[in-house]
Amino acid sequence: MDRVLLLCSLALFVAGGLCDPIRHAKTPKQGDKTFLQRQVEIANLFHHIHEPICFTEQTEVLNTQKFDWNVEHYSNVTAVKIYVDITKCGLIPRGVPFTFLEGSHKFEAVTLFHVLFSAKDYQTFYKTAVWARQHVNEFLFVHVLTVVVLNRHDTQGIVIPPLYEIFPSFFNNAEIMTTAQRINTHGHRWVEHYPHTFVHNKDVVIQANYTFWPYYTSQQVLVDYFTHDHGLNTWYYNQFLMYPSWLGGKTVHLVNDRRGEWFWFMHKQLMTRYYMERLSNGLPEITELSWNSPVVEGVTSGLVYPNGIPFPVRQNYFDIEEHPEYTELLTKIQDYEHRIRDVIDKGYVEMMNGAPITLRTPQAIDIIGRLIESNVDSPDAQYFRDFISLWKTVLGNSVWHHSTNHDANLVVPGVLDHYHTALRDPAFYMLWKRVLAIFDQFFHHLPLYKRHELALPSVEITNVDVGKMVTYFENSYVNISNYLYLENHEAEHQHDHVSVLVQRPRLNHKVFTVKVNVKCADATRPVLVRFFLAPKYNSEGHEIPIHENYENFLQLDEFVYELKQGENEIHRDSTENVWMIDDWHSYHDIRTSAYEALHGSGKFELDSRQQFDGFPSRLLLPKGRVGGMPFIFLVHITEHKTPQVTYGTGFDPTVSLGLGSGARHLTDLPMGFPVDRPLHTWQIVGLKNLVMKDVMIHHKHTAEMTVTHLE
Repeated sequence: MDRVLLLCSLALFVAGGLCDPIRHAKTPKQGDKTFLQRQVEIANLFHHIHEPICFTEQTEVLNTQKFDWNVEHYSNVTAVKIYVDITKCGLIPRGVPFTFLEGSHKFEAVTLFHVLFSAKDYQTFYKTAVWARQHVNEFLFVHVLTVVVLNRHDTQGIVIPPLYEIFPSFFNNAEIMTTAQRINTHGHRWVEHYPHTFVHNKDVVIQANYTFWPYYTSQQVLVDYFTHDHGLNTWYYNQFLMYPSWLGGKTVHLVNDRRGEWFWFMHKQLMTRYYMERLSNGLPEITELSWNSPVVEGVTSGLVYPNGIPFPVRQNYFDIEEHPEYTELLTKIQDYEHRIRDVIDKGYVEMMNGAPITLRTPQAIDIIGRLIESNVDSPDAQYFRDFISLWKTVLGNSVWHHSTNHDANLVVPGVLDHYHTALRDPAFYMLWKRVLAIFDQFFHHLPLYKRHELALPSVEITNVDVGKMVTYFENSYVNISNYLYLENHEAEHQHDHVSVLVQRPRLNHKVFTVKVNVKCADATRPVLVRFFLAPKYNSEGHEIPIHENYENFLQLDEFVYELKQGENEIHRDSTENVWMIDDWHSYHDIRTSAYEALHGSGKFELDSRQQFDGFPSRLLLPKGRVGGMPFIFLVHITEHKTPQVTYGTGFDPTVSLGLGSGARHLTDLPMGFPVDRPLHTWQIVGLKNLVMKDVMIHHKHTAEMTVTHLE
């Protein structure tokens, strides 16, 4: 149903030449009967997550399954026994907010993970998951179940519904969610009385663009289309389900995936992308978080937890020093940050057993990342503590207290405390500018790249042609019906009588092509090609010198190409980027198509364009401006250094993420090379395998839409 509206709106853009439907054919895989049965069962666990289970098959499991029986069916018996004790003492109640930043919440969640993950067979895992679905806090359950499904060998390829359909209240303010519940109660009868709401076919559509929260006065509103984008926020959340700070070690060998380096690179890319969006809208430079300066922009999200508790508010000009209740936390933050900076300057870190590890090699970025995140793969997580989460508690204005009515600690986390809401807070970017400065301290201790490290003597780029880059806004439609409460008849038939969609404008771009003409003097050889984009001017209109601008280069694409001797033309469409994905399939489509395929009336395809970790392809380019905005396009071709474990070894990338395999990367080169370290003009002048070209990004106004932004 939601796809009908989407296609109708896209037709306008196709007619106007804005939308290019080119997609390169990929061969999807079809699941067998066993896989389809499991896909249906797990999808049903996400059905109306705030309510008790309503499927007959799951009810039968509940009636026969006792959690503390047959502990021999789990490899981690200790975790099972501990969790049984937790259930006797009292679980976190359903319906209340949950956060990993609260110790008791984290302990319950991690213990449940080990129980589910250690189930010796699928049936034991599934029956335990059904029990947990009924009794465990729903926010905790979804988080833990997703991490388990991503890592169990017998659930590889299972498609997890997008978070914005499981918990739409994290992505839509209280006005939208209240209107949706009213529609759910009254059906189509009073739709005309609700603001900015209309009926299309059998769907009721709420136009989110017209529901600005009345107390939202931040200049950040100019980039709300980016910071509030449901796909971007879900992508960020997904990264921490793939690499939770509490998971690793011998349980899942996530350290094989260069998790610390990825922790840095992911945030560097995100900050660069956000900075470009600010420049596109005439906003000033990102201010680095400081002890001595107030946080100018507050946050009034308008979000409300399902139990009716609103998210905490931070007022404008929030002065940290005026809040004595945070004095102890600030002292810890200062101490923990100093410990990291100190070992970076010393050039080595000691493990818990006293063994030193050098920090003067490029590979040490992985260690620095693990130290700063303070994950379980850190050389010494007891000494190098998580100061980022402490900052989030201070800036998020979160409420923490122990309730006399419940055995568990109850909290009211702020938007910074959740990965899926953090990006909407301006303080997030101030904080990460501060954190990235610590990473930069490490990079400045490394020597500058020598010309022979950057060069590839036998390869010469003779021309680079970048197709016209055009961005535009389009409407997106997200079905939030899975959040709405079921009537008795709906619960009995597992079907929503009312379908409610939220319409929201989002950024997209036309497909563009990059052509690179290359002359190769050697015989046929594989090379690694990387494309980067960077702003040409800062917020004051001054051209940014490359030794400063290296931090602002966004890696757009990376691929291996086979050069033949002589003349070559590399032809790369923006749709070919393997790290980008289209929109995730809706929960309704996942569940319905799997059920129909299981019963022989359709097929369920596994497509790499739906990967859990993919970045939304439509956000590849910054908005730019109507008259055009200048950027720098960098092409670098270098020797293809195959990783120790070849990409895709031991898993099928179409089906699995291959977490912990060590085979998730195309190359052993540093992430972001060659702009991961300071780069000067004298280093690259005369290099024939590196070209920088001025390009323009044009924004095409869509007359039918109203979006707050600078044209």
